[in-house]
Amino acid sequence: MSDSTSRPRRPALVLALLLFLVLGAGGGLAWLLAARGLRSPLRILLITPSQGGSGGLDSATCRAIGALVQDHLEAFGQAAVTSVTELPGNLEVLRSQPRVLLVQLEPSRQGESLVLSYRHVWGDALAKDAPPAWTWSQGQPLAPAQAFEAFLGGFPKPISMAGGPWLVPRQPARFWDLIGANARRLRNENLEEAMLLADRVAAAEPTCASPWILLGNLRYRRMLNSPAAFRQEQAETEGLIQRGLSMAPFHPRGTFLLSLLKADGGNQSEALTLLMQARRRQPYNPTLLTGIAYAARGAGLLPLARRAMDLRDQLAFTSLQPQAVDITCLYTGEIERFEASLQEQPGHLRSTSGVLPFYRGYLALVRGDRGLAQREFKAAGILAHGYPNILRLSQIYELILEGQKDEAWRRLREYDQERIGMREPDGEFTLRLAEAYALIGDRASAMDMAGRAFARGFGCTAWYERSPMLEPLRSLPKWKALMQHLKERQSLMEDRFPVGLLEDN
Repeated sequence: MSDSTSRPRRPALVLALLLFLVLGAGGGLAWLLAARGLRSPLRILLITPSQGGSGGLDSATCRAIGALVQDHLEAFGQAAVTSVTELPGNLEVLRSQPRVLLVQLEPSRQGESLVLSYRHVWGDALAKDAPPAWTWSQGQPLAPAQAFEAFLGGFPKPISMAGGPWLVPRQPARFWDLIGANARRLRNENLEEAMLLADRVAAAEPTCASPWILLGNLRYRRMLNSPAAFRQEQAETEGLIQRGLSMAPFHPRGTFLLSLLKADGGNQSEALTLLMQARRRQPYNPTLLTGIAYAARGAGLLPLARRAMDLRDQLAFTSLQPQAVDITCLYTGEIERFEASLQEQPGHLRSTSGVLPFYRGYLALVRGDRGLAQREFKAAGILAHGYPNILRLSQIYELILEGQKDEAWRRLREYDQERIGMREPDGEFTLRLAEAYALIGDRASAMDMAGRAFARGFGCTAWYERSPMLEPLRSLPKWKALMQHLKERQSLMEDRFPVGLLEDN
């Protein structure tokens, strides 16, 4: 009797057990998704003043403080930060978004103390056609390290620094040295003085990560300004940044800088590996995605670069502040998007260094508008504190478009000779020299320079094939051999770094 009555119940018990397991698995999956943070991240629009000073500080000093604030929000708060220098006129893109926060810094200095005051408003509190209803947070004059701790602890979404890396010098005087060095970097002037300041901070506080990363940044900037120094200084500069990263692993700014150094040295594979590893720890960081796009386009991995840009643009407010000059879009034929990334950014290095007017001239040249190209190259070539390599190449392009090809060739050859025999930084820039030779009509030198661009790591096959400036080379036998090498190397990189790697993060 008991056997006959128990048998019919077994399927019900099995079904009940299966239902329990399914529900349990679903709950576990939900917990896992929540634990991995697969919800919308906190996105912050960080505003630092660009016109005039704040609390007696000039705009470059304020922006240097803002950069350190951004480092803390990213490293400790996992926030996706977009930095701008003024309150946008149109806040519609931010409105009605609960995990968007506007923060306007108002830092000031009292003796050696730092006052980190700010005002904030949440995106879902922004009313249409009305000024923001700010909440004011008055900071207290504190030693800078304590000021940062108080700032994060009282943040609208409190952020803990417990057990985290040490990013602010404990000695107030050394903090102001660090900020002074970074302010000089932002002006792209007095690099030697900036390096002396950063070196003094690193020597006084060797366990603080920020001065080592900044020192590496400054050395990297000097290397690009003086390409002859690249070969002997690359390893030392990498060592400085890596020392900072050993104290603050996966620090977004430091990781990005190290990836640029590796990519410009022709090692896009190491750069991409480094960035992918960091992104697993910092999945919402736009800067890391910008680095992936840069290294990927240099390797010819345009789908990977475009996907990185799309993911970045979901995190950053690119309509308010372009994150980079998106040359990838030029290579893919998305000209309007490339052009949009060339808008002026007051006080930003991309404007003051000559990068923006140079690439506006380059775009005009690609489009065949030689008059506009000449005007833009002229504007880039006369900037007081522009990057020396950008200034020189802009002046050469301007001479070509003026019809002074002999003088342009002389200057280009002189510049070329300075770079021969060394490990040239930035194969992409080397291709720009090849294009200049081709415009002058020196096909042999242009072909040689295109081969050197490939040897220095620039492997974007699509642009070698599409650049209108390189058209005179495409009938040469050497060109066909170069294209074969490009395609072979790009295929190897595509196998190693498929687009799906970004989705796995």
